[in-house]
Amino acid sequence: MKRRPEILALSVTLLVLVAFPASIFGYQAWRTASAGVRIVDIVARTPEQGGFAPDRLDFKVGETVRLRLSSPDVVHGFSIPGLGVNVDEIYPGKVVEVDVTPDKPGRYAFACTRWCGVDHWRMRGVIEVEGTGAAPAPIEPPPLYQQLGIDLDVMPPAPAALPATRPSASAGATLGVSLPDSLVDPTSRRTVAPAASFPMLRENLSYDALSDDEVWSLVAWAWLKDVKPEALTRAETLYARDCAACHGQDGKGGGPAGVNLPGMAKMDPTMPKGPRDFTDAGTMLAASDVLLQGKLLRGGMGTGMPEFGSLYSDEEQWAMIAYLRTFLFAK
Repeated sequence: MKRRPEILALSVTLLVLVAFPASIFGYQAWRTASAGVRIVDIVARTPEQGGFAPDRLDFKVGETVRLRLSSPDVVHGFSIPGLGVNVDEIYPGKVVEVDVTPDKPGRYAFACTRWCGVDHWRMRGVIEVEGTGAAPAPIEPPPLYQQLGIDLDVMPPAPAALPATRPSASAGATLGVSLPDSLVDPTSRRTVAPAASFPMLRENLSYDALSDDEVWSLVAWAWLKDVKPEALTRAETLYARDCAACHGQDGKGGGPAGVNLPGMAKMDPTMPKGPRDFTDAGTMLAASDVLLQGKLLRGGMGTGMPEFGSLYSDEEQWAMIAYLRTFLFAK
């Protein structure tokens, strides 16, 4: 009778040390096996420590893969835009699991979405999805800047005329005049620089009664009239996440991560170093939307700016360009 407490204590100890861990392991194994998924561990480290490991993955169409995301250092984020995967926070010492089942072949970029260090923008990776027996991915046409033969490394000449005050899209909308067809159609307008549209309107007798400030407000209205508020809100979120650290929250190019970047001086020594100032009317008004989209798609080629074409949808790209215009044009 006196040994019963000892036997009971031993039983409890065995239960805690052996049975309970075994049951947890068994449950995890059962969950994985029953789900029919493949487990892939991805460790997110600051870029200085190697970034994502691995940063290249191979999936198959229809295959369910469970990504186990962890971080040994700081809080990271994780996004695969093309597959609709977004993990806001990966805390150090924690594991976040997310299942991915690609439904079509292709190449899908993934990236960190949390500011994790100066070189945060270098935290990229790619998933190659092979489609056994699936229809091949459609061949995408070349981007507009290539179709139009625009050289992204050639700086557009500075415009002869610049606005004296900040143009207002809402003021332009109240002028009660119609825009020419080239500025009404979004596809056509994207190929024209705002600075080139000003003399075109100024020389048109239909706008002869307007002052220069009013014509510039008409230009602002032309560029922002078709942009939906929710698109600008989305672009503002993306800008804060992906651009503000280099270009600054105010768009003036003074973000802390861009201080030591060569910027446009890499291509033109007469240009100032560092990220582009989106409030500089001389450079921004001389650039068409197509040129700005090309910069997003390709990156800065030595300026320190990575590409965002693989991370943004077409709608997000055009929304971002419209948002950049708001640093010069009041809504």
